[in-house]
Amino acid sequence: MIILTAEGGNISLPFSWSQLLLGLLALAGVAAVIALTVLLIRLCKTVKKVNKLLGDNSAQLDETLKKLPTIATSADETMSNVKGITGSVNNVVTDVTELVDTFTTPEGAGGVVASVAGAVVSVVQILKELKDSK
Repeated sequence: MIILTAEGGNISLPFSWSQLLLGLLALAGVAAVIALTVLLIRLCKTVKKVNKLLGDNSAQLDETLKKLPTIATSADETMSNVKGITGSVNNVVTDVTELVDTFTTPEGAGGVVASVAGAVVSVVQILKELKDSK
């Protein structure tokens, strides 16, 4: 039995602490059952909506599933092409790098111009000598 003290005296309640805890536990159990019931009802509604969506779109889903192997094959071929293009680009980059290196070395562009100018001067001298000798 629970005895509470108030300003005017003692108040006696007709149940014990264990009975009070059991009552609260029973109320919590009822609340849990209600919450679980609501959750299950919502879950059933969601499953019904999903089933309806799948039923309404089954033809489109079947068509899409039939196309998946073709899409996967196309993706594989595309990746193979990308690998080939990447290899070609690597070769081009290597060639361009070598060409750039030719012009950036000490002999580089100046060396090329000097070599061409020297060759032109030599040809002109040879032609002049040939003309003078005639």
